[in-house]
Amino acid sequence: DGDNPTDHGRPAHVVGVDSETDIAVIKIDAPAGLPTVKMGNSDGAQVGDWVLAIGSPFSLSETVTAGIVSAKNRPIDEPGPDGRVNQFQRFIQTDAAINPGNSGGPLIDMAGQVIGMNTAIYTQSMGSQGVGFAMPSNVIVDVYNMLIGPEHKVVRGSIGISFQGNVSAAVSREYGFANGGVLVNSVTPGKGAAKAGIQFGDVIVSIDGKPIKDGDQLVADISARKVGSTVQLGYLRDGKQHTASVLIGDRSQLGEDASNPGSENAAPAQSDAGEGKLGIKVDPVPASVASKLGIKGGVIITSVRPGSFADEIGLERGFVITEINKHPVADDASYRTAVSALKSGDDVAFAVRTPNGGASGPSLFGGTLP
Repeated sequence: DGDNPTDHGRPAHVVGVDSETDIAVIKIDAPAGLPTVKMGNSDGAQVGDWVLAIGSPFSLSETVTAGIVSAKNRPIDEPGPDGRVNQFQRFIQTDAAINPGNSGGPLIDMAGQVIGMNTAIYTQSMGSQGVGFAMPSNVIVDVYNMLIGPEHKVVRGSIGISFQGNVSAAVSREYGFANGGVLVNSVTPGKGAAKAGIQFGDVIVSIDGKPIKDGDQLVADISARKVGSTVQLGYLRDGKQHTASVLIGDRSQLGEDASNPGSENAAPAQSDAGEGKLGIKVDPVPASVASKLGIKGGVIITSVRPGSFADEIGLERGFVITEINKHPVADDASYRTAVSALKSGDDVAFAVRTPNGGASGPSLFGGTLP
């Protein structure tokens, strides 16, 4: 706090993180209640409405700037090679001065309600040029409610397809969806769309009878649906109308084992014993990695849950665990044995080999298990 050097903040811990929207929920450990602000309805904000941005630009705390809502539903990421940008980052654009340090602060309407969280700026000089972006409050509320749930993660529905966001008029005419629809680029094997017979070149035109205009509308509808439910997709193939009943899957599981059609229903691997306690998944070390690192055994981390114990102490995907609390980890069995002995409040020390560490020896990571 640049204006109050005696305020050193308050301790807090991460409850959950959603990488798709770049939103995290933290819980502040305070002896008494803290002041709050009321969340507003970002869908009700209109272009031209006056707003205030509050934050700490350049470490100048408690700074307030004013402006208007310049645009809504604005993507700011550069499109990838397939023409798509992050489907879950659509911002309120404002000309209220937002600068480095404003991130995380509220964007407030004239009723004093939060309609957004200041996130980013467009700049060529590291200063405000009247183009700032805030994540809408309705998105924040949805993500927050899921992150504080029992699993502390955001679950989004998916049918297992990819699509091209921007297609030429010629393509839309050729595939027969000049009046709206979503052209399927690829289908993930074993997922809902594939099992229902959806193919490359099909054009999705409706969900449960409701017309679909574009990919944004499709993603918004499907991602909000409950995993395990089904939808009726209307689609065009060679100009003819078809329907299919499609099972909604978990978006986060896409690509984990796309080559194995039954992977979503498979039993959890035994080597995932540390997922609940530590927040990691592991596999046996591939022979090529073991040879490169000059080791004979261990387990390699294949994923780290954001906000977990492992994430907080610095463990990363690709690290190879060779010891836990000085007990050698040679394979799945010894890993499971070591993890099963851990309990809340224990100090845990990991000896790990990093992917680029060569044969230089292990690095140590550790902390107290919550």
